[in-house]
Amino acid sequence: MPVLIAAPELPLAEALAAALRPAGLAIAGTCECRNLVRDVVRLAPETVIVHAQALAADTLAALQLLADTAPRPVLLLGPAQLPGDLAPWPAAGVQAWLPGLPAPAVVADALRWARQVFDHTRQLQQALEAANTRLDERKWVDRAKGVLMQHQQLSEDQAFAVLRTASMHANLRLGEVSRGLIEAAQSAEAVNRAGQLRMLSQRLVKSLALRALDVDRHRADEWLADTVQRLRGALAALAEVALPATAAARLAAVQAAWPALEPLALGADAAHRLADIDALAERLLEAADALTAALDHASARPHLHVVNVCGRQRMLSQRLAKQALLASQLPGAQGDAQAAAAVQAMQAFEQALAWLEQAPLSTAEIRAVQARARGQWQRMLDAVRRAAAGVEPQEAARQLARESEALLASFDELTALYQHSMQGLLA
Repeated sequence: MPVLIAAPELPLAEALAAALRPAGLAIAGTCECRNLVRDVVRLAPETVIVHAQALAADTLAALQLLADTAPRPVLLLGPAQLPGDLAPWPAAGVQAWLPGLPAPAVVADALRWARQVFDHTRQLQQALEAANTRLDERKWVDRAKGVLMQHQQLSEDQAFAVLRTASMHANLRLGEVSRGLIEAAQSAEAVNRAGQLRMLSQRLVKSLALRALDVDRHRADEWLADTVQRLRGALAALAEVALPATAAARLAAVQAAWPALEPLALGADAAHRLADIDALAERLLEAADALTAALDHASARPHLHVVNVCGRQRMLSQRLAKQALLASQLPGAQGDAQAAAAVQAMQAFEQALAWLEQAPLSTAEIRAVQARARGQWQRMLDAVRRAAAGVEPQEAARQLARESEALLASFDELTALYQHSMQGLLA
């Protein structure tokens, strides 16, 4: 059992080594306490003897560093009288103590004792860690079962069977599979909420534009109130999520953009300040889009991109309606800019809609909602064209409002379905 002997001063360690060698102890080497960890790593002894005439703080610090980095059984040969507070020394890995300089045979027996205590302590630690791991895994499994039961309409036994099958197929522990499912669900939820902020920034201005036209005033008021409430809720929910550093910085930009927009949007003269409100809404949109992209990237889950794209369609449905309404209300170049931007929004929506219709994670339920959304989109395009041509502007505005809200509801449903489909695929 090779032993390393350490002392505050090297001559003290060498003197102890010379005294112990005749007794047959295998001395791996000697060192000063300040070099204890370095020499343990270099010489790889099985046990350590620390000889200290006084139990000083630097000796305790050296032992604590050893316990944290390269733990070994430690026998402390110290002064005849122990300090009043013994707690730090066992915590620093000291398994046995002898006063003064006892006979070599006594030291050898004490080393055996230290080795037994060290091994027993390690076994207890490993058993405790294994128990904590099992408890932690049980918590992840229970949470994952809850997600599957809620979103996949499974019984508890069915949800557990899904997780167990996934564990076997992936050759991963059940807890690892469950944790991956929960983390994926949390990532998807964060992306969904951030995507909602994009949509709500545009729906806010759309609602105000409808109020300014005095079209469906009661519904416009309801949509405005609902939008503000959802904005506040999404921001509060995201503030509670532990985000990666990049996403946290993006969220801070969103949190800074909303207070500048909220009082203006809720002000009594909002109908006369649509251009100013829209400019602030664009700032919120840009910040929310950057946040959504950061969350999508940080998740490193390719299927989550489908949730992001689907969520972006909600924003484009509101953006296009807003732009078509503002094009007829804002003067000169401002109105022209909104009309040109509406063309870009139409193209972006159509491209994404075609991509989603060919995307993975498709189910019969998803395809049915996609077909419904396709019909709503065509009716909304008709309303956009009527508004641009000035044909029955009030009725065109009502149709825009109606179809944009219907399209929003469909893509809310689709986003949720993609989330659930992704969870099922991961499981």
